[in-house]
Amino acid sequence: MKKKIDQYYIIYERDEKKGYIASAPAIRGCVVYGKTLKEAYKNINVAIKECLEVIREYRGNLPKETIRPEIIKKVSFVKIPEYA
Repeated sequence: MKKKIDQYYIIYERDEKKGYIASAPAIRGCVVYGKTLKEAYKNINVAIKECLEVIREYRGNLPKETIRPEIIKKVSFVKIPEYA
């Protein structure tokens, strides 16, 4: 049996120090900072994994994605693998 892999959208925002704030809106409190987009990408991936481990341990049910894919296509500005 294949294990289902959940995917979560990530939002990147520039801050006043020219760094990046990355968050996964479907996972409450999953927010990180990176000086570069690449660093923010790496940090949010680690944070998502750690948040999901805690959620699985204490609650069991993983959060459902709240953003519709058709909206993301309209607002996406960069493909992260180009930077990672």
